[in-house]
Amino acid sequence: MDYADRSILLVDDEKAVLNSLKRLLRPLRCRVMTAESAEDGLALLGQQPVDLVISDMRMPEMSGEVFLQKVAERWPEIERIVMTGFSDTQSTIDAINKGKISRFLMKPWQDEDVLKVVKKGFELAQLREQNAVLQQLTEKKKKELEALNTELEDKVKLRTEQLEASHLKLISNYRSMVRMFSAITARRLGQDSHKGVQLNSLLIRTARLTPLTGKALKQLYYAWQLRNIGKLSFADELIQQPYVTLAANKQRQFQQHPLRAQAATVLVAPLFPAGEIIVQHKEYLDGSGYPKGLKGEQISYSAQLLCVVNDYVELISGHYQKRPYSSHEAFSYLKEFAAERYNADIVELLGTVIDQLVAEGEVTHEQCLTTSALVPGMVLSRDLLTIQDVLLLGAGQMLDSSAIARLSEMELNLEEQFEVFVRQEVD
Repeated sequence: MDYADRSILLVDDEKAVLNSLKRLLRPLRCRVMTAESAEDGLALLGQQPVDLVISDMRMPEMSGEVFLQKVAERWPEIERIVMTGFSDTQSTIDAINKGKISRFLMKPWQDEDVLKVVKKGFELAQLREQNAVLQQLTEKKKKELEALNTELEDKVKLRTEQLEASHLKLISNYRSMVRMFSAITARRLGQDSHKGVQLNSLLIRTARLTPLTGKALKQLYYAWQLRNIGKLSFADELIQQPYVTLAANKQRQFQQHPLRAQAATVLVAPLFPAGEIIVQHKEYLDGSGYPKGLKGEQISYSAQLLCVVNDYVELISGHYQKRPYSSHEAFSYLKEFAAERYNADIVELLGTVIDQLVAEGEVTHEQCLTTSALVPGMVLSRDLLTIQDVLLLGAGQMLDSSAIARLSEMELNLEEQFEVFVRQEVD
C-alpha cells in the first residue's frame, strides 16, 4: 500500500539507527524526517505536521519519555511509539503513563514488527482524518438540518397562523351568515329587533345554567337563531295567524317548518348539529309535538331546552294562542297547564333567568287585564293597540283614572275589548 501522503518523524541520538530505519521505511514511500535529539524533534514538529513519531528511550539532555510527554501535550493527535531495550522497563512504564504512547518496539527490532507498527499508525492517522472529515460533514449537516428545522418550524408556524386565521374567518362568516338569516327571518315574521336581543339573552343565560358547554352551547345558539328559517317560504296566512287558529290542514302544513329549517342547514357542515336540534325543537315529552311525534329521551336535551324557551317566546308574542300571553300567563302555561310537555328542570331554570332579568331591568313581569280590572298607578308593559293596529297608549305610560275612563269609552265606541298588559309588581 502506498503511504505517499503520510509522514513520520524518527528521533534517535544515533545516526546509524536513523539511517537504518529510513532504509526500512523506503518501500512505504512515506515522507520520513529525522532528528538526532528531542529538542530538534520538537522544533521539527512545530514547523510541519506529522502523523507518527518513533522515539528512542535513552537520549542525552531529554529522555524519550519526557519528549513524548511534551508531544502528547502539544500535539495529542500524533501517534506516538517508543523504542526501548530490556533494561528500560521503568522508563517504558513512564512513557506509557506520561507520554501516552500507543505502542513500543524492542531493540534490536524486527523489521516486520516495525513495518507493521508504522502501517498501523498510518492507518490510524488516516482513520482520524476521515473521522475528522466525517465529523465536520456531520456538523455541517447538523447545522443545515437545524436551519431546515428552523425554517420548517417557521413555515409550520406561519401556516398554522394562516389556518387559524382562515378558521376564525370561516367561523366569523358562519356567524355572520347565521345572523343574516336570523335577521331576514325576524323581518319576515314581523319581529322587533330590540326584542330579539332581549330574547337572545333569555336563551343564553338559561343555557349557561345547564350542563351544556363549548360546541354544544354554540350549536344551541345557532339553532335558536335559525329555528324559524323554515317559515320563510310560508304564505302570510300561516305566519300571521296564531297556530291554534289555523285550520287542521294548515296546521299540518305549518308543522313542516322544523324539517324545512333542518334541510336549509344540512348542506353547511358546521351547522349540521344545529339542524339536528331545530328538527326536534317542537317535539314534546308526551309525544304530542311535531314533526315526528318523538317522546321523552328520544328528544335531545338541547332540543328540550330550545323548546321551553321558544314556546315561552311564542306565547308572549301571540304566535301560538289566540292572543298574546303576559309573561306570568306564559310561564304558568309552561309550568302548570302543559307541564307534561316540558322538562320541568329547564322550566325552573327559565323562571330563574326571568327573575334575574327583571331585577336587572332588562324585562318586566306583566299581566294581561281588561279595562274594568285596571286601577290608577298601573304602568303599561306593552303598547296598547286597536285591532287595526292604531296606537292608543305607549309602553311605560302610567295609567290614571282619566286614562282608564277614556279606554272604557273607546271600547264602547270601537266595539272592542282591549287586552291591556301592565307591569306586575313582584313581592
